[in-house]
Amino acid sequence: MLRTLPLFPLDMVMFPGAVASLQIFEPRYREMLRDCMAADRRFGIVLIKSGTDTSKSVETFAIGTSVLITEIGAPRRGAIPISVSGEQRFKIVEENRVRPYLTAEVELIEEDPSDMASDEIILAAHDSTLRYLGTVLASQGVFKADPDIPANPRKLAHYMGMIATTAANPELQRLLEAERLSDRLQAGIALLEQEADSLQSSFMRTGPGSERSLFSTN
Repeated sequence: MLRTLPLFPLDMVMFPGAVASLQIFEPRYREMLRDCMAADRRFGIVLIKSGTDTSKSVETFAIGTSVLITEIGAPRRGAIPISVSGEQRFKIVEENRVRPYLTAEVELIEEDPSDMASDEIILAAHDSTLRYLGTVLASQGVFKADPDIPANPRKLAHYMGMIATTAANPELQRLLEAERLSDRLQAGIALLEQEADSLQSSFMRTGPGSERSLFSTN
């Protein structure tokens, strides 16, 4: 399915199902915000490949995520705070740089119901997610918790990217771009195992920190 979508290049990877708070500063992105609100409240977030979000010649990765604007706050210190929720992956077909902000003809990536992953991969993905979350909680001094891990394999694949807040953007982008569900889950497993090992090594050296946990304790 093709559609025209305003694009917001950022130094972050957005996954379907994720939520994010953004600050809109520049006049061109204020214009983008007005246009989005006058239409269907949607735009696309894409990871910057080169340049910056303030550069008109910014280069982005081809795969991004469409988001829905869920809330707009009162302007503060020249910025408009907005909240967005990730909806669907897309692929840029053709960019358009006529407007002050970047737009593109994009192909929305539909999930193929016949694209399945084996029970072994799904179980391994669940175990890696549980291990990573346990390591994060332990590093915060929390040793009992009840994280809500998605049972749906497609949601789990995106969730693995959402929680990997210590991972580098190129690794997260590779997870987002993986076409087949099994490839996405395996990329998530490799990513979370790597990040868990790194966190565990740091935890063993320094001990638990004092940061507040993101999960409720039992």
